[in-house]
Amino acid sequence: MTSPSAPSEGTRLAAPRAVHRAGESALLAEYPDTASVLAAAAAVQALDPPHLVDLVPAETTLLLSGTAARDLDSLRALLDHLPAPGEEQSAGTERSIGVVYDGEDLTEVAELLGLSPDALIAAHTGATWTAAFGGFAPGFAYLVPGDVPDASDVVSAQTDGSGSPGPPWDVPRRAEPRTAVPAGAVGLAARYCGIYPRSSPGGWQLIGRTEAELFDTARTPPALLTPGTRVRFTAQRAVSRLSATTSALARARSEAAAVPSRLARRRGARAVPLEDARPALEVLAPGQLLLLQDGGRAGQGAIGVSASGAFDRGALVRADVAVGNSPRAAVLESLWGPVRLRALVPTVVAVSGAPGTLTVHRTDPEVGELELEPAEAQDHAIALDPQDVLVIGPPAEGLRRLLAIRGGVRGVRRTTADPGPGASAGASTESGAVLGSLSRDTLSGLGPAPLEAGDVLLIGPVHGLDAVPDRAPGPTGAERESEQEHASGADERSPSAEAPSLRIRVHAGPRDELLGSEALDALTSTQWTVRGDSDRIGVRLDGPALPVPEGAGSLPSEATVPGAIQVPPSGLPVVFGPDHPSTGGYPVLAVVTRAGLDLLAQAAPGSTVRFVPAD
Repeated sequence: MTSPSAPSEGTRLAAPRAVHRAGESALLAEYPDTASVLAAAAAVQALDPPHLVDLVPAETTLLLSGTAARDLDSLRALLDHLPAPGEEQSAGTERSIGVVYDGEDLTEVAELLGLSPDALIAAHTGATWTAAFGGFAPGFAYLVPGDVPDASDVVSAQTDGSGSPGPPWDVPRRAEPRTAVPAGAVGLAARYCGIYPRSSPGGWQLIGRTEAELFDTARTPPALLTPGTRVRFTAQRAVSRLSATTSALARARSEAAAVPSRLARRRGARAVPLEDARPALEVLAPGQLLLLQDGGRAGQGAIGVSASGAFDRGALVRADVAVGNSPRAAVLESLWGPVRLRALVPTVVAVSGAPGTLTVHRTDPEVGELELEPAEAQDHAIALDPQDVLVIGPPAEGLRRLLAIRGGVRGVRRTTADPGPGASAGASTESGAVLGSLSRDTLSGLGPAPLEAGDVLLIGPVHGLDAVPDRAPGPTGAERESEQEHASGADERSPSAEAPSLRIRVHAGPRDELLGSEALDALTSTQWTVRGDSDRIGVRLDGPALPVPEGAGSLPSEATVPGAIQVPPSGLPVVFGPDHPSTGGYPVLAVVTRAGLDLLAQAAPGSTVRFVPAD
């Protein structure tokens, strides 16, 4: 629709229908439609409040994440008095995307909509689509058909009650999702159109494919389709499919064009500049899973990128402080262990997180080996000489151990044993920060890959860092309070019947009213058991199913936060970890506190958990 002139000065957007608390420092605001959500998001972005960490629009909600609980009142007041953004602020970017309409489900979708394939293509290319919100995967945008009104249209609609237009494109998802949908596939599901940014499982009905690059970490912004972007599709080859020969030739041309850059990477070209980085440690044995993690990449939720970062943030801070680093510097996060590392230069390290043994095999026989018991090994700076071998033992209790290196990890150098044709043996690649963080997001695949034997850790300069303290400071505030509730002693990998439960504090909401007081009471009165399929994406719990009222088992997709306790139709709760999806369609009954999430990071399968109200 044609955008009218900008609203007059002093015009304000209507306040949200409801505002719910979403954990310690976030709010979830409800709006009548997507147009109102995007208008509110544009207004908040224009104001750019300094205490706002992330702003994530969804179908009918807007998530605002602050830095601390003290920000909640000011964020709530902000939502109640949002000025309507001007036309230049509310007008989204326009993109034209070429599509080859040869999708496997094209004919079936056309029949579902009562159209011929040609008519479906004409309708799809004739509509203007708007990126309403992101989710599912980095760069995946949920596109709605029809122009989403600008701010002045929203003000008028809110005044006269007319709402925003929404032509129906209601297509059901496939009964049996595909195990692999190729990157660039264009699909329809429910009322949305979407383009898969990378190969992944999926249940959307596929009508075509595009060569458009949906997500590129070297681009600013990395997502091609950000919320509010308008999209027009153009048919490149309507209905008829490319012949097998033509498709093979196209693939061959694409692969040939990629050879120079691929060879450059194999010959040591850096994907990310690693200035001033130098080799420090070599991985000899990574244990079950060894990842790089730091403070995370906050502020990217709107394009489907979760914050990720160290699961046990308290341990991250303590390990970094113990070696004089800044408290968000990248560390190694080990699952189970043991981990073996060789020092390449004189350096200082410290281990935090789950308690366990620490052994240093010295190259100097006069110095002798260093063997530390769990109580001695925690948060204590240890000097290593070249060729010393550090062994981080498996946790005596808990799950994850974190290793900080003085100077902070800047990247990883990996030597390829079989580099492939055209590259010399022993060629290496270096991986650095992605979107400002070294954290490995196990859901999206962002960040350096899990570490392998032979990988070399590159660290930053040590000049200008804090002095190494005699002993790292212990936890303070909420961390100390929560740790006092965590009675240690039993090995959490095989807890005895007498092992005490972890007591995890939670804030009710944002969907406690939807699920009802009975569900909330059941959540806090049940002793839950951590399942073996828990990971950094979510801690899955076993116990009696929570009561889910009819019709409350799903809702329009909305943003989530780390620690969100999502209740799927099964009634068995899942607590989102740092690599959680940025949006979800199941209601969130409560949100675990930050200190409580640190405790869950150390909850091994078989551990028991009790949730207690934080208020």
